Amino acid sequence: MGVLTEVRDEGYAIVSLDWPEQKNALGPPEATEVAETIAEVGRSDSVNALIITGTGDAFCAGGNIKGMVERANMPAEERRRLVYSAYQGLIRELVAVPIPTIAALDGPAVGMGFDIALACDRRLFGPGGWARQGWGRIGAVPGTGGELFLRLKAPGALWRILPEQPRVNGELAERLGLGEDVRDQSALEAAHGAALALAQMPPATVRGYVELSRTSVREQLEDHLAACLRIQVGLLADPRFAERAQQALANKASS
Repeated sequence: MGVLTEVRDEGYAIVSLDWPEQKNALGPPEATEVAETIAEVGRSDSVNALIITGTGDAFCAGGNIKGMVERANMPAEERRRLVYSAYQGLIRELVAVPIPTIAALDGPAVGMGFDIALACDRRLFGPGGWARQGWGRIGAVPGTGGELFLRLKAPGALWRILPEQPRVNGELAERLGLGEDVRDQSALEAAHGAALALAQMPPATVRGYVELSRTSVREQLEDHLAACLRIQVGLLADPRFAERAQQALANKASS
């Protein structure tokens, strides 16, 4: 278990999160492993598109909430370094990779999982795929760029999904402008077709479009992540955060 990487002869790659026993939730070591894998794939001249997906029945259940609770008494500076290097490092790699990225959601993407999908250039929702903002439910802000991605991709969508935390399925994602509803096949199957089409284009052309399309997010990302880090470290130190996180864990265990 870990990160599965498949490089197809047709010119694209699939990176699969493979921690099914925890619904592909990511602690710091897992997030670092995913980031390193994405960077490695991006260095290959033979890869012209990248699919991100998850094995089992989830895309990514977010950060490892249990680990967050266990680190509740961690000194603020140590917590800051951890979030900056591991979790935000994964988002930096997704934004920096020079090839188009496609998130294939055939299961839930929650919290950081939703942020990972939002950081991709396309989001395909299969019949069982859905997303949830998640962070607000445990009294946190998106520490991995989710507010910025939502604002750039679908202005105003945050305030439609933050208070009630609905499941954003393919139909709602399309209405909000956040993704594409795949009705007649899995998201991964649809992603293969999309990646194959990109792989058949001239590599320099595809990379040129990536550079142009990500200009705004690349210009804003570092300042935004720094603000996220400042706000999040304070919120995670609040004793009420631990209570909400424990309740979220209890709800997951009983569901």
